[in-house]
Amino acid sequence: MMTLQLRNFVITGFAALALLAVPAQALAEDSPREVLMLVNSEQDQVQGMAMTTASQLAQRDHSVHIILCGEAAELGLEEYLPQTLAPRDISAKELMQEAMSFGATVEVCHLFLPNSGYRQYDEEDLLEDVTVNNPEEMAKMVSDDEMRVLSY
Repeated sequence: MMTLQLRNFVITGFAALALLAVPAQALAEDSPREVLMLVNSEQDQVQGMAMTTASQLAQRDHSVHIILCGEAAELGLEEYLPQTLAPRDISAKELMQEAMSFGATVEVCHLFLPNSGYRQYDEEDLLEDVTVNNPEEMAKMVSDDEMRVLSY
């Protein structure tokens, strides 16, 4: 079991790293940018930090595109119930939906649905407004020099 001090140190470290990954220019309100966030961590805290950042960027009129892959793609499923995170007592999924309410788009990796383990999911299993990514469109976004790409 992690001690409370070690746990807080780890959480603070993740928060500091996330802030370092987003240059000040990307957070400036007067310079909207396109941001592609690749979220594949299975850790609730990392997912929560990614979605908090996505929400903050979307609120600043940045065009935020979130791609969920691996275990993080479960956030896009209607039936998935992740644990809540302090201090807001809100889950990464709810934080993602908050980002969506500010205009962020969310897609699951095109490989997730047909390769999701014990049960293969269908598009009907996804939350409303969550879609399946198109690999060609993602390649365009990643190769765009103006696109800011963040990975969690």
